[in-house]
Amino acid sequence: MIDRDLEEKIKKSKEFMDLWVKFHNLYKEALKDKVVDPEEEKAFLETKSLIARKYQALTDLLKITPSTEDKTIDVISQVLSLQGISALSDVQLEEIENGWHHSNIFLNKLLGSLENRKESLSKIHPLSVLFPKIFSACWTKPVRRVTKAVIVLILAYFILIRGLHLDEKARIFLSGFPPLQGFLKALESDSEEEE
Repeated sequence: MIDRDLEEKIKKSKEFMDLWVKFHNLYKEALKDKVVDPEEEKAFLETKSLIARKYQALTDLLKITPSTEDKTIDVISQVLSLQGISALSDVQLEEIENGWHHSNIFLNKLLGSLENRKESLSKIHPLSVLFPKIFSACWTKPVRRVTKAVIVLILAYFILIRGLHLDEKARIFLSGFPPLQGFLKALESDSEEEE
């Protein structure tokens, strides 16, 4: 079974994770090079801005509340620009790196649970979900009564008009239906009278 909402959640989560990895790569490159050109700075600030917007949209879509595991907003708020990285202390750099990893693990767990749900749903046939909904909606007491009456009429047609003679197995089977029990008794009494 395909759940369009779930597919959308997985797609948005993967897109966000790609941005999250891009942010980290730009950050790590700036730490190595120490010299940041204007294009790298622009790409970093755009990525950071996208992360902030898409993070809010993702949390709204997935209906998740902020947790201590997720340090996404903390990380992007600590790194104001690539040029400002050189002014950060070793403790701050380590805190940013740890925060990024905590958030990355959190996001991967989130994506993993979505993909597990998708896999579970793929094992369910769509009709198994559709038919119970249809029958539960329309299988009311009046509908059941009409259905039983139609079955009785069809059987009566075959027995009386078509001259169908019921063997013992058919009588036992039909006796399991309470609406037919009276009908079968009437048939039996008619056949006894003929003899």
